[in-house]
Amino acid sequence: MAVTATRTDPTGRPGSPPVTGPPPWHQRNRARDLLAAAAFLTPNVALYCLFIVVPTVTGIVLGFYDWNMFDPPRFVGAANYLQLVHDPEMLVALKNTIVYLVLGVVPTVLIGFMLAVLVNTNLRGVGVIRVAYFMPVVVSAAVSAVLWSWLYQPGVGVINLVLSKVGIQGPAWLVDTTWALPALTLMLIWLALPIVIILYLAALQRIPESVYEAAKIDGAGMWARLWRITWPNVSTGTLLVLALQFVNFMGAPFEVSLIMTDGGPLGSTEALSLYIYKVAFEQADVGYAAALSMVQFLIIVVVAGGLRLTNRLVSLRRAR
Repeated sequence: MAVTATRTDPTGRPGSPPVTGPPPWHQRNRARDLLAAAAFLTPNVALYCLFIVVPTVTGIVLGFYDWNMFDPPRFVGAANYLQLVHDPEMLVALKNTIVYLVLGVVPTVLIGFMLAVLVNTNLRGVGVIRVAYFMPVVVSAAVSAVLWSWLYQPGVGVINLVLSKVGIQGPAWLVDTTWALPALTLMLIWLALPIVIILYLAALQRIPESVYEAAKIDGAGMWARLWRITWPNVSTGTLLVLALQFVNFMGAPFEVSLIMTDGGPLGSTEALSLYIYKVAFEQADVGYAAALSMVQFLIIVVVAGGLRLTNRLVSLRRAR
């Protein structure tokens, strides 16, 4: 004969439902943590979607339409994207963008690193440098463009006046197809240096002073300490600086070249960002401008992904 057990409540009455109490404390804490996480993440996710996801998707979709901002959009399929490879002005703008990146990103990072090392010392006169390097931040890019336009003036510009004192005849910087782009790049480097210096200063100040003192005791000179202690400790941060400056030099030539040269002479300073602006607002071809924007977006994504992969490989190598 089988024996079955009957559930009883604490009072002993058979057949009563099991007694249920509040959920365990760890479940209550988990629910509270999830609510707190949702409260903090929701505004950030909403802003990310509003300013990143929505514009990106909108740009991709607009690339399939012909729209002049006044008439209703007309679907044209992949015509705008196919036009990219047959547009000589786009190819020139892309080439100029690459030149901006090559001439600007690495020199900005190297100069910023050296200046950060200098500013991080206790040498006399460093306070003046600390004030001077921060000036481009407090001056708008438009004002800086006007200032540098005056510096580059062929007859009365300070740069050519200084060159004439040493027997060099300076070129017409902003109207010479050879010198216009390097001249703008020099100004962009000046504008970008403060952020680079601040980022490197933050990394340098995390290095314990005791490490340098121990290196001095071991007989390490200034250059040995720089390349064997300082640089390895900021190398991971350098990838971040490179990524930020890459994005900066993809977009910064727009405002500067628009004010100083309008992309000239003969398109020699017209970057991809300025060409996109002209196509969208001067030619009123929003669909093709959106397709051009996707080219710029893909370049940024590919390079950013490469830098992220490099950062991962460097971290794994250090962990071994």
